[in-house]
Amino acid sequence: LLVNKFPTRVPHFLSTTMEDNLSFRTVLECNHIDVLLDLPELDLEHESNLVLDVFPNECTFTAAPYHARIPLPQPAQPGKAFPESIDYEKNTVSFRVPLEAKAKAVDNDTPSFPYGFCHFYSGPLALETSQELKVLPNPQECSFSQRLEMKEAAEKSDFSAEHYGMDYIQFSIDQLGLDLENFPAPSKLTADQLYRIRVIVDEKVREQESYTSIEDHRAVLLGLIDILLAAVYDQLTNSNELNEANSHINIHRISGTLAYFVEYGGVEQMLRSFYRRSCTYPYYRNKDIALACVKQVLHIMSSEDRKQWIQQQLIHTYEAFKRTDCAVLNHYFIKDFIRYVELGLNEETLLQCVEEVEKMLPDIHQASLGFGEESLLQKLLQDIMGQEESDSTDSDDYESSEEDSEESDSDNESVGTDTDANPNENVLEKLMNLKLSG
Repeated sequence: LLVNKFPTRVPHFLSTTMEDNLSFRTVLECNHIDVLLDLPELDLEHESNLVLDVFPNECTFTAAPYHARIPLPQPAQPGKAFPESIDYEKNTVSFRVPLEAKAKAVDNDTPSFPYGFCHFYSGPLALETSQELKVLPNPQECSFSQRLEMKEAAEKSDFSAEHYGMDYIQFSIDQLGLDLENFPAPSKLTADQLYRIRVIVDEKVREQESYTSIEDHRAVLLGLIDILLAAVYDQLTNSNELNEANSHINIHRISGTLAYFVEYGGVEQMLRSFYRRSCTYPYYRNKDIALACVKQVLHIMSSEDRKQWIQQQLIHTYEAFKRTDCAVLNHYFIKDFIRYVELGLNEETLLQCVEEVEKMLPDIHQASLGFGEESLLQKLLQDIMGQEESDSTDSDDYESSEEDSEESDSDNESVGTDTDANPNENVLEKLMNLKLSG
């Protein structure tokens, strides 16, 4: 009874020891319950089964050989809860279970919209999401058109003219130090990747028909391509490796499918979204990087290895998300996409989408992002040219007043030019030759 008197944080501990030595405790917070499990010999094999089935007054956890019925200190919101964190060294898993929502007047006119892979999910998110996912904390309250509008409004608000402009200039000089030509050749799936795919597919072995009987493959595939483009962008800018610090952020932010739970109405809409978001959110922001990513996806999709390459990108995304604030996206999207590619991939429709991407790519690449970036770049270049001309004028005035010194300096500069190029002159020359693509 004392528990309800505290308005903020009220620890409420319950612990037990099961036959298999599983132990747990619960901690009551102001708007959720932390459930912490100690699982001896926790292994990757258990990962796909780390789910709590939440009922109003208890939750159950089953992952052979573990099983537990966990009483809750306060009524909870029924549904499923997924891991907030997994620590394989300490053999612990933590979950965040939302408390039961306060009773509201029933409004039968309030619509509820589906979300996630192929509209599989509805109702409130099963996990109280972190700051990373609060861009759309209640997807069930927004229609697909509203999600698109919110996404584009956020892109316009978040676009940094200064960041984009400086990356544009630097890219024209040294491509931001990136290698846009030598993507790694597709490789076979590793034994660990094959095992991970099998475990994820077997997790819903009784629901395989859900993936083999999909009618609108096109909408699903546009979402898949959107995620693949984000994954490729992440790998290209991270030396083709998983970066534990930012890979999950890159993929989540660049993909509109994952960030705003959107469903694209066509290839043009999806491709335009990728260009806008890749020039707004990651560390490196340039349309030519986006172009290289699209070309890489087109190249791989034309090969016989496309299915296993898609699986590799999805596993890359799964690994990037699983120990981060974005882990919930594995459950609403990535694992379902892995099952779809394994069980129900419609390659004919996929190749049709790829063909459309190839046809539309030149126009999308040349088109404006919609942020007024053309005038920004023009002004930035004019400012740089004006500064160079000012420096040149100051230098001429000084040299004209020092004629004797000028001759000597000129001779010295001639000698120096033969051995070392002036980097500022190289930059200016490259800027003078830039062709603004819009």
